[in-house]
Amino acid sequence: MEENKQNNEQTFERGTTTKDKFNSFYNKHYKTLLLIPLIILILSISFIGYFYFKTGDFINRDISLSGGTTITLFSNVSDLYLQNALADKIPDLEIRYTAGDDGNQNQIILITSQKPEEVTPIIEEALGYKLTDKNSNLEFTGSNLSDNFYKQLVIAILIAFFWMAAVVFIIFAQKWKIKMLALILNLFFGIFLGKMFLTMNVFLSVIILLAFIISIVFVYIKYSIPSFAVMLCAFADIVMTLAIVDLLNLQISGAGIVAFLMLIGYSVDTDILLTTRVLTRKNTSVNREIFGSFKTGMTMTLTAMAAIGVALGVIYHFGTVLNQMFIILLIGLSMDILNTWVTNTSLIKWFAEKGGKL
Repeated sequence: MEENKQNNEQTFERGTTTKDKFNSFYNKHYKTLLLIPLIILILSISFIGYFYFKTGDFINRDISLSGGTTITLFSNVSDLYLQNALADKIPDLEIRYTAGDDGNQNQIILITSQKPEEVTPIIEEALGYKLTDKNSNLEFTGSNLSDNFYKQLVIAILIAFFWMAAVVFIIFAQKWKIKMLALILNLFFGIFLGKMFLTMNVFLSVIILLAFIISIVFVYIKYSIPSFAVMLCAFADIVMTLAIVDLLNLQISGAGIVAFLMLIGYSVDTDILLTTRVLTRKNTSVNREIFGSFKTGMTMTLTAMAAIGVALGVIYHFGTVLNQMFIILLIGLSMDILNTWVTNTSLIKWFAEKGGKL
């Protein structure tokens, strides 16, 4: 009995020593750790800039956002046969297939940026029969319509992002006058993006947009560092995810843009949990609240990733737009782990140890 007690005490001491060493290391190097996400963010922005100058856009848009033709064949013709037969004649052709409940192919989807009258004769020649309403379905999206749809989706993301930041600022800022200023700035920002951004001169629009963004960010930094930290982490999540999506050369549809919109919501929940616990602490250490938040936050994030991963595995072979949504969300949640538990944690600890509180 006495021997077991001594063993338990030795185990407890070893555990305490390890924890103390980790606390000592973290207290000494937590500011240095900020360099890791900072370097990744700079590399991500640089790659997105390179991708833009190379392709003329920030993402690789599919035809729903760039315009083109989609032909669905109600046939079990081999996708490999069509790929070989059409590759030289339709260079940008993308071929997908859908499967039934039994897992067998039941439709072939042909996607190209060319017009229907240009590609239909070529496809009919390869198939050996005419395309009709009974054996196929043809959809064409004009480039102007797609461009406007794409711009509206991007504007929706910008408005959602800055209103998310405004809500966080209202929660954590202390002065009501400053909260009202943030609301007014975001209100005019939203009206400008929603009503005037697409109709004004491009150069003037960009200048006004940058002026709004700089003003809002300045207010957040000056009056609420915690709010700025949350906004910075959400921004980093989106930028890093976008860089990886571009690196993988994924074609993004409207569903993919919606996934980025969803990522804004996913990215702030753990940040708010962390910030609230650390800054409202009483008679406890900053590290203890950080580690407590880490356990809860990681459980939330890993649960979401597990659910999305299972869903992706189940529906992946169907080749639907849900595939890209789930892939983007998985990448984004992975980046959120880095930005919440390195970037935001370091900034909040730094702020709290300088006497910051809610």
